[in-house]
Amino acid sequence: MLAAERQRQILDRLRREGTVRTTELAKDYSVTEETIRRDLDYLARRGQIHRTHGGAMDASAPLDELSQSEREARNLEEKISIARETTQLILPGETVLLDASTSALELAGQIPGNLPLRVVTYSVAVVERLAGRDDLELVQLGGTYDPRGRRFSGLLTEAVLRLLKIDRFFFSGAGLDSAQGVSEPNPEQARLKRMMIEQSTWNCALIDHSKLGVKADHFFALPQDLDVVVTDRESQAYAKSHLQNPPYELRIAR
Repeated sequence: MLAAERQRQILDRLRREGTVRTTELAKDYSVTEETIRRDLDYLARRGQIHRTHGGAMDASAPLDELSQSEREARNLEEKISIARETTQLILPGETVLLDASTSALELAGQIPGNLPLRVVTYSVAVVERLAGRDDLELVQLGGTYDPRGRRFSGLLTEAVLRLLKIDRFFFSGAGLDSAQGVSEPNPEQARLKRMMIEQSTWNCALIDHSKLGVKADHFFALPQDLDVVVTDRESQAYAKSHLQNPPYELRIAR
């Protein structure tokens, strides 16, 4: 197969699946991983993809333009493993804030039964996931509704948030850079999450491997703002080479 045809097929796959891994592509196309890395580097130079550690992600549809259902389908198994690991960090009687990320949505679904908590969120999907739980106090932050992201934001959201004591904030972002921290492509979401970090006593980023080394346009959490980062086992190589002695606890889910 010619390189141009292989690169076209890689692009088609990226647009279907959102992310690809170098090892899987090398196996599928019966070429070396170095050949695939050259393909991905070429596509990245053309602005058609974003390189990530161990693979690439689609650059044709920024994450803030994806619908809730489209985001939910990406790296689902990794998000579930991260969520299971993260439940160990929640203590009874706390007030926890969950953002509108699909990683936080999976965390909501993994909260153990009979664990008394107040859960605060601005995500409609999180409310729906927890609505049947009578062992939780569920608080929905209102505001201006975004139907594509199924979330609220704006001045009303921020005004209510200021009235609440938040023990732990669990959130994700478009990427985690070892030096600059966590970022978002959407400036309004970045501003809201920055406020939530400042409002919370303790902050935890839920970051799957496809987001490591990725930089979006708006950084809202510096490395020193984070208490814990939870990621999946595909992140081990990146963590070993790029996340030595971070100012936060790094937990890798199994």
